Amino acid sequence: MNRLLRQLFLVTLLAAWPGAWAQEIEWPVAPGRTVWLAARHEAFGDGQAASEPIDASTAVKLGRALERLAEEQGHYGEGVVLRFLPGQYETHGIRVRPRWHVTGAGIGRTTLKLVPGARHRKIKSAYHSVISGGWGPQFGGEPGKQRLAKRDFDNLRIADLSLDCNWAGMKAALGPSLKKTAGIDLLTKQARVERVRASGYGAQGGRPSWREVFPIRVISAMGDGSKLPGYRDSIIEIHHCIVEGYVRGPSAGTAWPYCTGIMVSHRSADLAKGRVDVRVHHNEVRDITNGIALGGAFLKRAQFYENTVTNCGIGFNFDTGGNRGVVIRNNRFTDCIGGGSVNDGKAFEIRDNTFRLVAPGESRFAWWHNGLRLRDYTRGILVEGNRFVFGGETRPIARGVLLHGKSVGLRMFKNEAGQSQREIDPNRFRNNSYSGLLPNLAGPQQAGHDMHLVVGERAIHLTGEGDRVQFTWPDD
Repeated sequence: MNRLLRQLFLVTLLAAWPGAWAQEIEWPVAPGRTVWLAARHEAFGDGQAASEPIDASTAVKLGRALERLAEEQGHYGEGVVLRFLPGQYETHGIRVRPRWHVTGAGIGRTTLKLVPGARHRKIKSAYHSVISGGWGPQFGGEPGKQRLAKRDFDNLRIADLSLDCNWAGMKAALGPSLKKTAGIDLLTKQARVERVRASGYGAQGGRPSWREVFPIRVISAMGDGSKLPGYRDSIIEIHHCIVEGYVRGPSAGTAWPYCTGIMVSHRSADLAKGRVDVRVHHNEVRDITNGIALGGAFLKRAQFYENTVTNCGIGFNFDTGGNRGVVIRNNRFTDCIGGGSVNDGKAFEIRDNTFRLVAPGESRFAWWHNGLRLRDYTRGILVEGNRFVFGGETRPIARGVLLHGKSVGLRMFKNEAGQSQREIDPNRFRNNSYSGLLPNLAGPQQAGHDMHLVVGERAIHLTGEGDRVQFTWPDD
């Protein structure tokens, strides 16, 4: 292929995949200082070389070593690379500081296991993670006068580790005070999580705040009414990670625990003044039979692509914070009860994914059982080039797409005079394939709930309870 043909080929790809070829992320260089740690070794030392690592053979020794490192370089210093040699480690939880990298020898070769300690029993915190850390931007002097940029939690990296969240062991030791255990929980301006496996996570269930756990969560701010400040520009990338296993905890009752395996958010994003970029790709989420694989909250721009989800409750869910500008492409959802769900989402692109569904084994999971559920206040969503398949042997009860709820396909806003206005911004469906499922269904649930959609080239307007339309992909 000569140079001209290569250029034409690249231009064609860029036109065909809008938003998919964003600029490459340029990460800062690693901190200059590297410290080696070992669970077992012939000779321990000061950690300046792999041949003389710091003694991290117990959770207490590891904790003391990390506290000493933070004090030596300052809690907001230039950062450090923590290199864990192969082995099995126990930890009371690692709290990273700005510009800290935590790396191992690879999944299955370096394992960090969360274990209870005296501090846990004294403080009685409800949530614990194997690795955590982060805080929003801080200011000195009068509020807003001087940004303390050195305190930003930027240039974080977690890589090449297995994380055992040890729900059973933590719960047995800490009792009722413990509500959740997870793998990674970061609030950061800039972070990479790569080649990390999380397992053994759990939640108490019961109250809404106790039910959902996040095995891997990386966010740039907190939502849901939290007053914790956030970063207005942020870069988050999670790739080649594994989240596996059902959510531990009580299984009885209606308020059972569940999870979102990989969770991302950037609550205070500013698209005009800063870079906002979330990428979740080439991950594997498997065997979360009572949970969600992928999700986000308050997102303004994000991509989820080339992920593999197997034997999970539902592939993805976006229902918090009016997510928009989310691309979900080229993912494989296999043997899942449901494909995905979006509530109050805007300008999504859901394309070129494969959804292979199975019937729910328990009635409590029946809500998930559709290829794609789009509901209240969704608009401007493109569903294109996907494959929806029901592979079970029982009579299918799922639909490829279920579209329902309030103000679907409408943009609501106020004009300069403060008057409420609305304009049509339909959800669009085209060039999808469909096999073994009931016909797709679109319809408002109550009178006065307008709905607009476009199937292929056919515009559809529905009004009121009972005004519904079934459509199948050949109509595209």
